[in-house]
Amino acid sequence: MRRSLSWLALAALALSAPAAEAQTYRRTLVPGRPFCVLWPGRDYVYRLDAAGSRRTPGDSEFAALEAAFSSWRAVSETCSDFTFTRGPDIQNPQVGYLKDTPEKNENVITFREADCNDVVPPEDPCIESDTCANAYSCWDHGSAVIGLTTTTFSFRTAYILDADVEFNASDNGRGFLFTTVDSPMCDGAQSSDCVVTDVQNTATHEFGHVVGLDHVDVLGSTMEPTAPPGETHKRIIDAGSAAGFCDAYPRGLPPTQCGERPDLGRHFQAVSQGPGIGCAAAPQALFPAAALLGLLALGRRRERPGGRGAAASRSRSA
Repeated sequence: MRRSLSWLALAALALSAPAAEAQTYRRTLVPGRPFCVLWPGRDYVYRLDAAGSRRTPGDSEFAALEAAFSSWRAVSETCSDFTFTRGPDIQNPQVGYLKDTPEKNENVITFREADCNDVVPPEDPCIESDTCANAYSCWDHGSAVIGLTTTTFSFRTAYILDADVEFNASDNGRGFLFTTVDSPMCDGAQSSDCVVTDVQNTATHEFGHVVGLDHVDVLGSTMEPTAPPGETHKRIIDAGSAAGFCDAYPRGLPPTQCGERPDLGRHFQAVSQGPGIGCAAAPQALFPAAALLGLLALGRRRERPGGRGAAASRSRSA
């Protein structure tokens, strides 16, 4: 009988532990302040780069991006009135916040299909001004990074002003082959007929950054900081990431700042990541506050920052 009870106790522990872990989420903090970045309104209006990605068949990349947004819309329908609205597609999108002409800002989503190292002349002044990515529509964040979300927010209010998403689709060995099929995982040679770096998987994760979620070291989480080749499980938003979104944007109520709802019955984390665990802080020329750069390592466990197969979420202060 004692052995039977012990087995039951262990079984109950094994069943309850993943559920508790799945409720974990983390919101992105303003550097050096106990505030989380968040949208003051309830509609994220985004524009897709009309060029799409030339290596995905037809318009399948657009369908995959919309499927990722649909997953977040489905979460919102259960708890929130936050909406995701697709605006007209855009030509030559400008990533980053236009501080001098804020009325021209757009939330853009783009595939960068050339690496800046390959297309920018070494004497071009854009290198010093950190504007080459927009000038040449190229990827300028290193070959280790799969995707990057640049979020610009007010340091005073923590309100998000702009959020742009880039995908490292460079085809010269520095980037990744983005695919849109459901299966099988590529075994050997890469092609668009099997899963390499899944668009929907990557986009669902990046859109979590768009709404203010940070990385969590929880296997199975949409915001888990790993993305091995062939992975598609981030397409399905886990309970923890959904809880983070719902707690930030409750239906019929103002957006929730960190610390305002202590009795959620969930494991609530609102902790920024620091140097040594995959993030770095660096000053920006245009934006005087620090920028957070969170790298995702390839595989199921975090490796050293800058390892091949990373993704990133960067926050800027205006």
